[in-house]
Amino acid sequence: MTEDYLQQLNGQQRAAVEYVDGPSLVIAGAGSGKTRVLTYKIVHLLRCGYEPWRILALTFTNKAAREMRERIEALVGTEVASRLWMGTFHSIFARILRANADRIGFKSSFTIYDSADSKSLVKTIVKDLVLDEKIYKPSSVISAISTAKNALISPEKYAADREIMRADADARRPRIHEIYRIYRDRCFTAGAMDFDDLLYYTNVLLRDNPDVLRHYQEFFRYVLVDEYQDTNFAQHLIVAKICEEHHQLCVVGDDAQSIYSFRGANIRNILSMRDTYPGMKLFKLERNYRSTQNIINAANSLIEKNTEQIRKEVYSENKPGDRIEVVSSYSDLDESAIVANRISQVRMLTHDSYDEFAILYRTNAQSRILEESLRKRNIPYRIYGGLSFYQRKEVKDAVAYFRLAVNPDDDEALRRVINFPARGIGETTVNKVARTAMDCGVSMMAVLHDPDGYGLEVHSGTRRKLAAFAAMVDRFAAQVASGDDAMAVASEIIRATGLLSMLITDRTPESISKQENLNELLAGVKEFTEMRREEGEAELGLAAFLGQISLATDQDSDDATEERVTLMTVHAAKGLEFN
Repeated sequence: MTEDYLQQLNGQQRAAVEYVDGPSLVIAGAGSGKTRVLTYKIVHLLRCGYEPWRILALTFTNKAAREMRERIEALVGTEVASRLWMGTFHSIFARILRANADRIGFKSSFTIYDSADSKSLVKTIVKDLVLDEKIYKPSSVISAISTAKNALISPEKYAADREIMRADADARRPRIHEIYRIYRDRCFTAGAMDFDDLLYYTNVLLRDNPDVLRHYQEFFRYVLVDEYQDTNFAQHLIVAKICEEHHQLCVVGDDAQSIYSFRGANIRNILSMRDTYPGMKLFKLERNYRSTQNIINAANSLIEKNTEQIRKEVYSENKPGDRIEVVSSYSDLDESAIVANRISQVRMLTHDSYDEFAILYRTNAQSRILEESLRKRNIPYRIYGGLSFYQRKEVKDAVAYFRLAVNPDDDEALRRVINFPARGIGETTVNKVARTAMDCGVSMMAVLHDPDGYGLEVHSGTRRKLAAFAAMVDRFAAQVASGDDAMAVASEIIRATGLLSMLITDRTPESISKQENLNELLAGVKEFTEMRREEGEAELGLAAFLGQISLATDQDSDDATEERVTLMTVHAAKGLEFN
């Protein structure tokens, strides 16, 4: 292990790293070396004799976790770093839930629904209840359900809360509580959880199983949390429960960077930290290494207007830099032309790569006019947080088959591929299967396995097609159960379903692109299997692969190789750097 790691820190950073005698709060101004402090703190804990598997480090993005792990590996080696419990809240809690799934009535092979799955399920429920989709918009219904889960409000509590019910009635959506209850029940029947459930059910698990809570309290001897100002009530509560006994906790964040209240983040979590943990030691990282003095001064002049804050004096020893320019334009068209021209001018002067330019806006809808101006000048660009690889149709189709192989009760995956590639099972039949499953309180696959027992009314030809589909999924599930690795099962699924072969005869550019994406997916599965094998991991199955890809966040979706100007919302820019 590198001996001089503490010499690489400034005084404020070093004090925060060395303190391990109780709870600590590190308020880290922008560009002040927060990741370095977290990384070195973990290295320091290892030096102090903590076993790596007893250290829990929680981040908000896979990117942040990956960056920290790489830095730690460079200091302590891959073997030690690989044994740390380090990852996003969602990935770590999914791991805990899979290990204890039976305690909350799930199988360990539960599926994780992404936003598209949730939207599809809510749409179906709204349709089943014969409600107006213009009033019960899936996105606003999902938002209401998500807010409830992050506040740990069950469907039953939701329906009993007069204030919530009055607000829904005022918004002309009095039946959201009903949609929420059916949504919860159908996810449960399908053996599926959405992203919010990973937090909700972890709380349920720890609340209802004192022995499980005690196990993790004793197991994790030190807990570190990044970006604490972004935590919601559910995350804050889990951290508090795990640290209840030992208080060996280090949270890093900045109340001035709390921008995710619309996602449920609660700034009170960080502001009231010292009330929650009496004797908590406060450290401030105030030197900014990233920005010029003019930028720091402008930011400080705004931050000082916050009525509630943990005060700090962020400063920079960099050059004063260019003054900040405020440009007024006559229209949005004029504004976009000014922006595009400025990029061309600056690039000619500085020879910076296009990757060093970012255009930030408040809402995604504002990108269109900017895009047109960039295209007119042949300036390449990417929309950050746009359609990621795993959101492409052909990839989602293949992944739906993977999900069914691991969890045949996954109704959303089944709906997606029961007639793709086409096998003569129409929408009317699918709706009959879904209706029968709902009436009997079972999954759609259960109905396919026993159509007579559940009273499914379809003619013999359709019955044969349904049986053939179920038998194919059973074969995939048997291969998963036999212990075949992810690559073996994925290759067989792509071959047996005909997903790739149906594209090969079509030589259109679109079809060729889809083939490339499916081959890229298989390459990803192969890489996952080989890397896990090299690292000595026991979990090489398709379930582990799905667990990894289903927990990708919006900051993990950029697969661009050529240099391009980045367009994104101000919120998405958080934590990124551009010249």
